[in-house]
Amino acid sequence: MDIIVRKMSLYVDSILKNNSTGTVHSVYRKTINISFNGKIIALQADGSPLSPVSLITELSASDMEFLTIQKNDIVDTSKGVLKVHSSSGCFSFFYTDALRCDLKLSCICTPEEQISVSVYRDRLVQNIKRALFYADTGGFQPIFNCCPQESLSLMLLTAKNRIIKSLEMYRNGKTEEAADQLVLLLGLGPGLTPSGDDFLCGILAGLHLIGREEDHFARLLKSKIKNRLSDTIDISAAFLSCALDGQYSLAVNHLMAIPDPREIFDSFSAIGHSSGMDTLCGVLYVLTSVN
Repeated sequence: MDIIVRKMSLYVDSILKNNSTGTVHSVYRKTINISFNGKIIALQADGSPLSPVSLITELSASDMEFLTIQKNDIVDTSKGVLKVHSSSGCFSFFYTDALRCDLKLSCICTPEEQISVSVYRDRLVQNIKRALFYADTGGFQPIFNCCPQESLSLMLLTAKNRIIKSLEMYRNGKTEEAADQLVLLLGLGPGLTPSGDDFLCGILAGLHLIGREEDHFARLLKSKIKNRLSDTIDISAAFLSCALDGQYSLAVNHLMAIPDPREIFDSFSAIGHSSGMDTLCGVLYVLTSVN
């Protein structure tokens, strides 16, 4: 069966150029995750949100579900074709003519433009807060919507306590202790990408957006996350690895243009059940806390 890949990230393109064989890591409804030497990429249905690991195919979500591809199927690539060898035959995904998207995030402006950074922060903070107000996806969103303490689950109470402690440490100049508190969020929460991991991706994105990705605190946090990627599941670790390399979803990249609250809500709510909103909470943490 021949299938066209319509869109992909440059990050995935670089993985395919440097690897010729892999295996199917996992299959989840409209997504087929493939591992190349420990790096995961994802074949996804048409209309799926574009992430750093994405190859968006021409197939609908229902078509993707009916592909007879299973975990551990052999995968190989050659001349712009990714082939999955399943028990029922070969599925060929053609990506030569796919639109390549650069999802490497850059900061909003240069260090000498601090007034612009301040204006950018203020506007984006207001828009993100309003977007989160629309949300009812679970995850960390209730923490940042100031929901009553008694309405929070044990997981959210744990997360809130660690977030508050990290803020206290950071404001007192204890950057390493602040980073330690945040890293404790790794793997916290259910799902393919636990809320704690998505929140950390958002923090790393926020640091990039304000041009602080190489500050002492940022370097500490990135080092600690990198050293503990094994504390979470593979899919989530793949997204965190992308974030450590400055690679983020199209929705995160669009934050540079300060979209209106409804645009932010629509683009981030399309990412997983609560993953997008959890990422947005991480961005908000940085914008309101990191000086």
